[in-house]
This record gives sequence, C-alpha cells and structure tokens, in this order.
Amino acid sequence: MRAFKNYIPESKLKLHLEYHHELNPKLWDKKARLKPEVRHALLKFADHWQEFANIPKEAVKDVIMTGGNANYNYTSVSDIDVHLIVDKQKISKDNPLLDDYLQDKKVMWTMAHKIKVLGYPLEPYAQDKSAGYPANQGVYSLTNDLWISKPEYLGDEMLSDPLIKDKVKFYMHMIDDMITSHANINAFKELKEKLRLMRAAAIQKGGEFSTENLVFKELRNRGYLDKMSKYSKQIQDRALSLE
Repeated sequence: MRAFKNYIPESKLKLHLEYHHELNPKLWDKKARLKPEVRHALLKFADHWQEFANIPKEAVKDVIMTGGNANYNYTSVSDIDVHLIVDKQKISKDNPLLDDYLQDKKVMWTMAHKIKVLGYPLEPYAQDKSAGYPANQGVYSLTNDLWISKPEYLGDEMLSDPLIKDKVKFYMHMIDDMITSHANINAFKELKEKLRLMRAAAIQKGGEFSTENLVFKELRNRGYLDKMSKYSKQIQDRALSLE
C-alpha cells in the first residue's frame, strides 16, 4: 500500500529537467568545440576504461561523448557519457555473453570509481559500431575532435508533457513503497534493469528527448536511482552480517 506521506499531487511536482540556449559553457567553447583540457581528460578516462574492460585496442574504432552534456538539456547533476565505439567481433567472436560481460564491467567500474571532470561524473559504455546514433542527439568524436552529429535546438516544450510527470510520479511512488515495505533485493535489481532497458530502447527509437529517457533523467536528478542502489546495498550488507 502506498505510504500517504510520500504521495505527491501532480500540481506539486516540479520537474528538475532543464533546457538551455547554449551548450554547457564549462565544457564547450563559444564555437561549440570541446575544450582541449576536457577532451584530453575524457580520452585518458577512456583508455583506462578500455584496459579495465579488457577491450583490445584494435577493436576500438572511435571514442565519443554523448548525452545531456553534448546537448542542451544538461543539469548540474548530469553525467558525461563516454562511449567506446567497438567492433564486438574483435573482442570476442560470436559470443552471446559479451553484452552481459561488458555491462558487468561497467557496473564494477562505476562502483569502484567516482571520477569527475569539472564536477560531472563520467559514465563509460562500450557501443557496437553497427548500433548507429539516435535522432536529435549530439555525438562528438573525442578521437577526431569533431561533431559526428550536432545537437538540434528544439526548445523546452517537451518538458511540459504531462506524461513525463505521470511516469516520474509512478516510479517515485513505486520506489518509496518498495523501501517502506522492505522489498527484497531481487525486486530492486529487476526494477533497475527495467528502467535501464526502457531508457536504452527509448533513446534508440526516439533519441535524447524520448519520454522514457527524460523520465530516467528526472529520477536520477531526484536521487531515486541512488536511493535504490543505497538501499540494495543495505539489504545485502544485512544479509551477509552476523550480529
């Protein structure tokens, strides 16, 4: 049953999403080119992530920056998405478990490291070269220091879509209820995976401003993803402890 104290009327829910008239000035110069010190820091990060994930150098075709900080919808808590564009056949030929392996490596890296550039957390990812890029999404080649796909300024009308608020409220209440009712760790793992897959599919189909991606970002901005991770760790710690 939903805890009444956690209920938020729609009229009281103010989204934390933002949309700006310029790219993040901390990262980009006036000509929309990534600042050299930022680019070098991201490439250095990519090299360490590649080594950690045991990705052969010959498998890496490009290193790109994408997401909110390569677009107009960044916030103070946005991360910087650093993707290795790879030929997965050169990592492990016809291996059906490769995607799971790379995802596990990403999770292990993220849990072990809290690396930031100018205050923004770095998020690594290994993306197959055949995946392509979603519509309306800024994609910048760190390797070649140029835009692959420049972000399109669309205005902030999409932020007023009531469906975003409805879905954000739904998942906020679900997470709060799961914590209040002491749901087991598998329930949190399943929800996190559902949100991850929902976001990935939405970006691939509708781009950076798809409803599900904006919902995911709002939950992250509000700290609900961290809340799930923190509570899951507490459950696991209690299960493995002996008083």
